[in-house]
Amino acid sequence: MTVKEIICQTLRLVGRTDAAEEIECGTLSAQTLRLKNTLLTYYNSVIDELARGYFPLAAREELLFTNGVAQISTLSRRAVKIKKLLVDGKSIEWHIYGVCLHADVQKATVFYEYAPNPSGEDDEFFYPEFAVSERLVQYGMAAEYYLVDGCIRQSGLWEEKYRDEIEAITARCTVKPCVPPRRWI
Repeated sequence: MTVKEIICQTLRLVGRTDAAEEIECGTLSAQTLRLKNTLLTYYNSVIDELARGYFPLAAREELLFTNGVAQISTLSRRAVKIKKLLVDGKSIEWHIYGVCLHADVQKATVFYEYAPNPSGEDDEFFYPEFAVSERLVQYGMAAEYYLVDGCIRQSGLWEEKYRDEIEAITARCTVKPCVPPRRWI
């Protein structure tokens, strides 16, 4: 399923079938184009929130250091949390200062969590955590749509569905050693 199809399904969820049909036909008015771009922003926002707060995506790669310093931006993905550095299978001490990673090595294997790059409307939906479905993303997008539109009651209903789906998925997963954002209250 493409991101554009997810946008159209979300528009149907919020009662905007007319806009969904316009997008599918490809004949967009200026208002529908703005709505489509807005929902694309909501899509990327929900994916980012899921990656940062609920279903972290992990990666590892080799990183070269120059005088003990490496730019975090040289990692192939958008790192949000550095977990550890290994040299020859042994953990080493490291620090982050600004946008740089500091360690007294030439080369290390970096284990980190990342957020996916923003998607375009023609991209295929893909989330590395198999339990995260298009439906979950649509619930989050619908909650955002109503919140920004000022419909607090409807936003709350979709937010509840979104949170319930996250709770159901995390209940089936292994226990995480951290409290997800905005859930400790």
